[in-house]
Amino acid sequence: MQFKTFRAPTVSEAIARVREELGEDALVIASEIAASGEVQVTAAIETANGGRTPSYDRADVADSILHALAFHGTPAALTERLAKVAATMDAEDPTLAFAGAVDSGFKFQPLALRNGGDAVMLVGPPGVGKTVTTAKLAARARLNGLRVGMITTDTRRAGGVEQLETFTRILEIDLVTADTPEDLADAVDRIRGSDCIYIDSAGTNPFNGEDMAYLSERIEASQAEPVLVLAAGGDPREAAEIAEAFSGLGVRRLIATRIDVARRLGGLLAAADAGQLTFSEVSITPHVIDGLTPLNPLSLARLLIPAAEPGSLTRPSTEERP
Repeated sequence: MQFKTFRAPTVSEAIARVREELGEDALVIASEIAASGEVQVTAAIETANGGRTPSYDRADVADSILHALAFHGTPAALTERLAKVAATMDAEDPTLAFAGAVDSGFKFQPLALRNGGDAVMLVGPPGVGKTVTTAKLAARARLNGLRVGMITTDTRRAGGVEQLETFTRILEIDLVTADTPEDLADAVDRIRGSDCIYIDSAGTNPFNGEDMAYLSERIEASQAEPVLVLAAGGDPREAAEIAEAFSGLGVRRLIATRIDVARRLGGLLAAADAGQLTFSEVSITPHVIDGLTPLNPLSLARLLIPAAEPGSLTRPSTEERP
């Protein structure tokens, strides 16, 4: 598979250059606006497989991956990189080939059930589902018979504390509120003996310096691991910039939410790539009791590439989507 990027003032001119150089069989896999303001188009065309004669059609495998990543809006450079690696995998199934590429390009580490008294703080922009995700983590711990410490710093948002109190009451967990960094440090110390400690933070605008400073103070005061919560379906460029901003506060892991209502997941790949984040968990249902599903290369591949294994963590193929 040969890849090449073309730039031109307009999309039609860029496509014309693709056809002129690579021919009518070239597949346009992504397009975006470059920093210069020009249209940037990445195209691919099948080569002679480097002299190899595989027992299956490697071109079909690569095409399935390219079409799927294009559908998900994955950035061109990332699409090209993943497709190149997938094309080297000795796998007849596109999902397995892509899983191999994802395994080589991303890291995966779910949150431990027990964190030995070290707190985990869920952070992210407003409206991504941090509070529900906090409740899901607590529910999972309680179902495993663990002692859970819960703190919320989301005291500025109307109804923020009340929403989490509803969940903690059902789970029989005492919810502690912390308005200031000093309050937060004291609260963590008081519940340090818990098997796990989860902190729900206020929604933070990653492009607002005051918001980020406010969050940074609380991360430092609690000595918690900040974990980014990001909703699926967002614009890939926006998701990448959000991840980069939060990575500056020490975020190293990502929990993806709202997979059940999103059709395009390229933003999650873009975020993890731009922020150098490790995939942790994924939420595929709004129900708290169903909790979170740990991500691994194969389960992520099944979310992005059409798959056919019954009972797997999978999404409908692009042909089935309206």
